[in-house]
Amino acid sequence: MNIFTSHYDFLKESASILLKRAQNAAAPDRSDALARFRAVEPYASRTDELQLKDSLAVVAAENGYATWTELKGALDRAAESSPLAEIKDQFYPKGFTTYWNIWFAKYAQAKKVLQDGGGYLLPYRNQYFIVEEHFVDSIGIPHTLPEWETIGRDWVHPKQVKAWLRLNDVAAAALKERQGQ
Repeated sequence: MNIFTSHYDFLKESASILLKRAQNAAAPDRSDALARFRAVEPYASRTDELQLKDSLAVVAAENGYATWTELKGALDRAAESSPLAEIKDQFYPKGFTTYWNIWFAKYAQAKKVLQDGGGYLLPYRNQYFIVEEHFVDSIGIPHTLPEWETIGRDWVHPKQVKAWLRLNDVAAAALKERQGQ
């Protein structure tokens, strides 16, 4: 699984859901959906006749990009070039078993525990685990970097792509150093 391609699909689906919620007058969270549109120009004063391209633009803006095309391009480049694109054991190197962590087979379960209890959600092959700040420090992605908060401490489906890609660069450099390259 390429994590960047997977997240692109996740964002695309999120945009589709956003549009449906904004268009459905009976949706209980319609006002929240419309507020997301209103937070982005040119939708601050216009939320009628919304289309998928409009919700894609909102999702792009929320992720730090001017357009959906820019967002897709950034994820495509990362998918092709990052040593972290194909998730294996990059986030759980050998010898790191002494750290506290909680393991999950399903992302939704891991996300719920992250929201309720904090920590940092990381991928491992087809699983997910939550760790403390000491763990992320030890693998070379300091917990003090502000990008962690910007992405919601979630490496799998971060809140903001631009910050995630900056963290990815830090993590890729740390991985290269661990591997002695």
